Amino acid sequence: MRTHKLQHIKKPLYPFVLLIVGLLLLNQHVSEGYIAKRYSVPQIVNESSNILFGTVSEINTKRRTVKVKVEKYLKGKAEFNEIKIRLDVYKGEKDHREEAMRLMKQDAPIIIFYLREGRRIDSLGHISGKWFQTQTTKQGNEWGWWGFTHTEKYLNRDEVSRRDSTADFQKELDAMLGADAIKLHFLRTNSYRDEYPAISNINSIGNRWIAYDGTTNRDLPGLNEANILWIGFRTLSRDGKYRLNNKQEQRIKEFVKNGGVVIVSGQDSDEENPCRTGWLPEPLKGVESSRRNDFQPTSNAGELFKAPHRIRSGQLALDDSWSGWNQKYQVLATTNGGKEIVVAKLRYGKGMYLITNLRNSQRNEVSKNRRMLENLVHFAVDFIKVSK
Repeated sequence: MRTHKLQHIKKPLYPFVLLIVGLLLLNQHVSEGYIAKRYSVPQIVNESSNILFGTVSEINTKRRTVKVKVEKYLKGKAEFNEIKIRLDVYKGEKDHREEAMRLMKQDAPIIIFYLREGRRIDSLGHISGKWFQTQTTKQGNEWGWWGFTHTEKYLNRDEVSRRDSTADFQKELDAMLGADAIKLHFLRTNSYRDEYPAISNINSIGNRWIAYDGTTNRDLPGLNEANILWIGFRTLSRDGKYRLNNKQEQRIKEFVKNGGVVIVSGQDSDEENPCRTGWLPEPLKGVESSRRNDFQPTSNAGELFKAPHRIRSGQLALDDSWSGWNQKYQVLATTNGGKEIVVAKLRYGKGMYLITNLRNSQRNEVSKNRRMLENLVHFAVDFIKVSK
């Protein structure tokens, strides 16, 4: 039996345990699942692959079906013009179908958050001020009806997720994901999963929301809509193998030249195969280094190690680094007696690179570097505000 969990993000303010989101295959008998912890709207937004606005276009009370006309996507690739929901089925110990039908009103606004994984979609919907869940699978080349599972207990009750007006909720999401939001595109691998949740838990900086989009596709679809590209731990190279081609390197350089910010997390080098740097317009060399935690900020560091968190030597997890820089790089911190980079800044065109040697391989290392990750995002957003 296969169950699906929304990715767990730890946060000290959330003392409860995430049990199971409870979105399951329609032909399997399972117990009803709820989100049994405080699960905030920004977390739901960050963990959804797609978010869309729509209106109820048709209600069949006899068959208990609803059709939703999709009006716009706020996040993710536009995949549907219409979504068909069955409310004659449910999963779990309690039957919420009557309640769900009462929520459905002709021409009512509706928001659908969904996570698509292969031939399966799990979703959270919001209509008439209430959360509910559905699930669908792909049948041949077509997606089936979205089967209702239950209305949400905790999301509809908790202050961090409860929204009593769907129309007002749409306005809130427009602010979070619209033109005024800072958009961060995260390029990652499937091997190191703890870094992205730690970064995407940064919801806003000042009066600017941070909208996140994660991908493993090194062709970087959607990069043109981003303000920041985060190249995750060992995404550039791993085990002596460099991962980018010439076209991908050029795409990154053009992004920075046109005003984007690239933040590079730790890479993987060995003596025979140093990490290549064709994604940079200036020479730099990846070097194999011992794991360490000491560093020395330079006079150019500014607020990087002060805001919003004060970070001192010994408080970071560091790994393979960089050397061989020229005067066009502004080195913000070094290690190994000043021989290697911990953080360096490189202006190029209208944009900027921030290059680091952070080690974010395991959960304990990400936890140690979490405050630095937040400082880097703040540093990048401050640059974007000034450069506009």
